[in-house]
Amino acid sequence: MNFTKTKSRKNLKKPDSFAKFLLSFASGVLLSLSFPPLKTGFFATAGFVPLLFLIDRVKNYRELFRYSYIAFFFFNLFTLYWVGGWSKEADPFLMVGCVLLILVHPVLFFLPMWFYMFVKKNVSGKFHLLIFPFVFVLFEYFRSTTELAFPWLTLGNTQTYYLAKIQFIEFTGVYGLSFLILVVNVLFYLSLKKIFEEKKIFSQRSLKYFALGVLIYILPDFYGFYVLKNADEKFFKQMKIGLIQPDINPWLKWEGTLSDQINLYMGMTKKLVAENPDVELVVYPETAITYYFLLSPYRYYFNWFKSEVDSLNVAILTGFPDAKFYDDPSQAPPSSHLIKETGQRYDAFNAMGLFLPKNDKIQKYAKIILVPFGERLPYADTFHFLIEPLQWGVGISSWAKGKDTTIFEMKRKNGDVVKFSGVVCYESIYPSFVRQFVKKGAEFLAVITNDSWYGNTSGPYQHFQYSILRAVENRRSIVRCANGGISGFIDPYGRVQKKTKFHEKTQIADVVKLNSEKTFYTMYGDLLVYISFLVFVFAFVLAVYKKFQNKRDL
Repeated sequence: MNFTKTKSRKNLKKPDSFAKFLLSFASGVLLSLSFPPLKTGFFATAGFVPLLFLIDRVKNYRELFRYSYIAFFFFNLFTLYWVGGWSKEADPFLMVGCVLLILVHPVLFFLPMWFYMFVKKNVSGKFHLLIFPFVFVLFEYFRSTTELAFPWLTLGNTQTYYLAKIQFIEFTGVYGLSFLILVVNVLFYLSLKKIFEEKKIFSQRSLKYFALGVLIYILPDFYGFYVLKNADEKFFKQMKIGLIQPDINPWLKWEGTLSDQINLYMGMTKKLVAENPDVELVVYPETAITYYFLLSPYRYYFNWFKSEVDSLNVAILTGFPDAKFYDDPSQAPPSSHLIKETGQRYDAFNAMGLFLPKNDKIQKYAKIILVPFGERLPYADTFHFLIEPLQWGVGISSWAKGKDTTIFEMKRKNGDVVKFSGVVCYESIYPSFVRQFVKKGAEFLAVITNDSWYGNTSGPYQHFQYSILRAVENRRSIVRCANGGISGFIDPYGRVQKKTKFHEKTQIADVVKLNSEKTFYTMYGDLLVYISFLVFVFAFVLAVYKKFQNKRDL
């Protein structure tokens, strides 16, 4: 046996493996550097370039899985580290959930990379590069479906600081931004590949691909500059709205009394109204009131709260827990709560309600999209036996799912009726979900949230920036109220009119533009996703056909 030859082969493998690791790591770093709060979203245009070179070098799907996992592990680690909270008060379940998310989530990213390699191995030419943007966009969309959905890392979310560039998503939605970024990645990859093949930096074909990539990336800016230049010439009805940011410790606020909570919020509201007498609506954050104060045991406090609303003569939109009781326990879903003393079952909702002055009708909305594991066990009615062991100790888990999108209506002081909707926290990152409210007639959108669980990390800043995309997609103002920040006002063009600092106790008010016109995206949704699905099916059929054809020819 030739030991010298065997040893030399092992030595050859080491530098090759290290090079593949570096390519994987480079992709993970470039992608993570493109997400808020960093204002370097342009890194996303090269984030997949090392991965595409890596796929040229891997020999099989097992190797592809190993190195793509490394790339997306570091991407998830650097971008989602904040999910664990990582404070002395943080619930251990939150930390465990963060670790599991960072370990498991990268596995899903293997799917589009596997399909890309599958097509590459079986269809000749550059067809695999042509279909890659469509396949990855389709993957991003399906990552936003099911009760396990977590679309936080959608590529289009990287461009929120480039206002001119994102204006075109009124036609395509955020997936249009993702598609744009992926196309540019492919062109930059081809440019570098020509440099390596021809061993010339200023290769004509290399420059052609590079210039085309740059042109495609900046092309939307021209449309965006035109839209922003003419934005202020468009007439919008206006309404002044106030926000209350109490900055309460989220781990302790569930221990406060209802009396203390109402006193705190009403005190800040009175100060806000005194400084801004033309305010017509005041928004409180998610679960601002932590008690089921619509139930009869809390009737005294509810009447007190309502009398303050009447006295101030302003409407208040606030988050609170709500409950639905089932007279017949057999009609209750398996995931419902049980009162052991009476045997009665009920559902608890993470809700919000609109309280109008001198009006006893309460308009309510219950959160529909719940954070997987954090707020509800996915498929809880199927795996209900797992609910009790996974209960959090802070009073926010095992929420029931709301049933319907709500359009709030309020009569203004000038006699006009304004329609708007509210979404709770995590729901604001779902473009196709948010557009349903606007399609039903919402003239502006309120986002109530509590991002203080995660401290002063990247998470709250990312969450705020994503609301900019929802504003542009639907041309709706966003009124965003967070317990500890970041709260603020975003106009229909994604421009931040005013915002608070994180961990700041304050109240602010601003004029909000109202809009009843619907964008192309609002009306027709994610057409690009349907196109991507058709491309995926065609590519899959073609690749399978070519694979069997190649086998027959052997």
